[in-house]
Amino acid sequence: MKEFFKTRSYDMVRMFLNQFATSIFGLVLALAAGKAQNPTLRNVTSVAAILFYLFLLYTMTWDLGFKDKVSVESGRKKRVALTGFWISLCANIPNLIFAVLISLAVLFDVPALSSIGAFATTAALLLEGMFTGILANSVGGVALNSQWWVYFLITVPSMVTCAIAYLLGLKDIRFTTLSNVVYPESDRDPKPKRKFRSGRDSDSRKK
Repeated sequence: MKEFFKTRSYDMVRMFLNQFATSIFGLVLALAAGKAQNPTLRNVTSVAAILFYLFLLYTMTWDLGFKDKVSVESGRKKRVALTGFWISLCANIPNLIFAVLISLAVLFDVPALSSIGAFATTAALLLEGMFTGILANSVGGVALNSQWWVYFLITVPSMVTCAIAYLLGLKDIRFTTLSNVVYPESDRDPKPKRKFRSGRDSDSRKK
């Protein structure tokens, strides 16, 4: 596990930063839709933000699997099929911590936990802003963002996406051309050509 964190910590941080950037994007869309007082627009923009977030995770994790493919096939690296899942799980640790705190605040009527739960809810919505529009909906008269189990549930799509994307990259199976882009020969940097001087040129210079 220590070696896993050592070799994959950079990928975990990248994944978390992608989440945070997309969360801000989702919050902006949700606020705009809220000012327009249009629930349909709010739901549509929220779904769009979620899909964009999952697409970023997919392309990133697919590339990780593809890069590991050569090492696995040559025997230099052990094949761990759930690598994408574990990276995503570690990147979701802050979200899961907030989910646990929210659950404790809801399930146990303790004043101190209520304050912690309120803070954790605000922080969770800030980190997972792409879900804000969807969580504003009510089911049975109760808003989804007030349900403790929802904060566990919204971490599942990212982990499932990363698990699948890594496996597909490991097997070089592509559903999009945006992963592992190979530029055509004409677009690559030309190699410097070595100039050869003829015998006449060298003789003329000597003269």
